[in-house]
Amino acid sequence: MSQAGDEKKHSVYMTWAKRNAAARYNLANSGILGCQAGELRLGPEEVPVNGANSEGYPPLREAIAAKYGVGPDQVVLAQGTSFANFLACAAVLEPGDEALVEQPTYEPLLSTIRYLGASVKRFARRFEEGWRIDLEELRRELTPRTRLIALTSPHNPSGVAADETALIAIGELAQEAGARVLVDEVYRDILFEEAPPSAVRLSPACIATSSLTKSYGLSGLRCGWILCAAEPAERMRRLNDLMGVAGTMPAEAMGAAAFRMLPSLETRTRAILEPNARLVHAFLEEHRDLLECVVPSRSMIVFPRLQGAADSDALYDRLRSQDTSIVPGRFFEAPRHFRLGFAVAPADVAEGLRRLSRTLRERPA
Repeated sequence: MSQAGDEKKHSVYMTWAKRNAAARYNLANSGILGCQAGELRLGPEEVPVNGANSEGYPPLREAIAAKYGVGPDQVVLAQGTSFANFLACAAVLEPGDEALVEQPTYEPLLSTIRYLGASVKRFARRFEEGWRIDLEELRRELTPRTRLIALTSPHNPSGVAADETALIAIGELAQEAGARVLVDEVYRDILFEEAPPSAVRLSPACIATSSLTKSYGLSGLRCGWILCAAEPAERMRRLNDLMGVAGTMPAEAMGAAAFRMLPSLETRTRAILEPNARLVHAFLEEHRDLLECVVPSRSMIVFPRLQGAADSDALYDRLRSQDTSIVPGRFFEAPRHFRLGFAVAPADVAEGLRRLSRTLRERPA
């Protein structure tokens, strides 16, 4: 296998994240602080070892459908959002098709599309324009080969949510082109009462993906899902027969139990995020001479840009020597930026920001 072939078969970002992101003061994290087993308060009867889940555990599919306002036949279960994105892309794209993907974006989306043999085109979400989607640019980039438009909302890495009217317009463009729209919504639920409807409710062309990982601290359950029209949903389930056949019964049952506990899990998420958001907003204001940033009113990630620097790699290296981490912007095709996550314990965020401040102030001019 050639080196180029090897590169096509893995995600550069995920390899880096598994090997290099962890630190005592982890500002590279991308999800809420993980729940402990006791926080779910499950009895043994709620964790069956075997049961009917050949098409996904029915109570879990029903709970997801009820929360997001779709029918159970529109829900496909998957092991986390990344695998949900893979299934969605694989069901839509054929070799030689074209996918139109936002820039910057979550790198595994690009790796997945290229692995499937489709070509990638881009439409920009620009820092100078608040990371908004330029509909006219997107329209210009569509071609007869376009079968998928892919984006994240809230945007990974900036945390900025796409405008609902823009998503409706993108759905209309996709229908005209005979394409689908994949919207990774894994950060949607941290918007709480301000969250817009799931993209699947905005257009029949939309496919939405998410999980219990980022917003609820349940990464270990690998409880992800796809929401879409019934026909592509059935296609995705049949595609999954080639790989997973059926999900893990205990994990899917625990996922269903977690949906029953969402109010308490949301309270926990708020208790972690709200003080941390105040810390980060104050930090960004105090460092305006060194950093520029579009700051969403609610998020668990931001994407600052360094003033007067070519890239953020040296900053990352200096922080790692202090057992502190951020995500260098090169993983999002924006090397002057870095992604800052703040969904861990408030005391750890405070100390991580203190170390980041000192390192920024000591950075060579």
